[in-house]
Amino acid sequence: HNFCLKCFEKWVNSGKRTCGKCRGPIPSKMASQPRINAALVAVIRMARTAKNASAGGSGNPVHYIRNEARPDKAFTTDRAKKAGKANASSGQIFVTIAPDHFGPIPAENDPKRRLGVLVGETWEDRLECRQWGAHFPHVAGIAGQSEHGAQSVALSGGYIDDEDHGEWFLYTGSGGRDLSGNKRTNKEQSSDQKFDKMNAALRLSCKKGYPVRVVR
Repeated sequence: HNFCLKCFEKWVNSGKRTCGKCRGPIPSKMASQPRINAALVAVIRMARTAKNASAGGSGNPVHYIRNEARPDKAFTTDRAKKAGKANASSGQIFVTIAPDHFGPIPAENDPKRRLGVLVGETWEDRLECRQWGAHFPHVAGIAGQSEHGAQSVALSGGYIDDEDHGEWFLYTGSGGRDLSGNKRTNKEQSSDQKFDKMNAALRLSCKKGYPVRVVR
């Protein structure tokens, strides 16, 4: 008999060793190493492809754009549903640092200018800021990984308790707002923030003393 692989594994992992159709015993080798019916897989894939083609038409192919082929500025494609930079894609990344790079961006990681990213530099918007590696996320205020640390923060005064005094600042963190349904501009605090995800990353950098780039 043919079964969905996930259903079969769930059936076996629950301790059942008899076939759900004929009630015959399932060999131990089959239970531990189920065989994939390649012919059936091909038929299912062809059926799904035909269904998608009939439902959505031919459609336009989506191509991945390599960094060196991107323009110098953020751009929109034919698939963008909104004008301006609401659906813009990032332009070319000019620096060679990894997304989890901590601290300053030195000259050796700046093949375009050979200067590195200098303190006090300004950019037109968050997308251009991303291109120079100072802060990679388009929207999020914290760039980091909960188990690795935070590399940068972007100050925007988005929370009532945020304070920016030039030489020092109070950064509230992120979360606690209902952003469902693409409510990116919702400023109402509906719940307490939690020390997970980006907040956990920023806390880890503070505890470990990792350098954090700051963008205003």
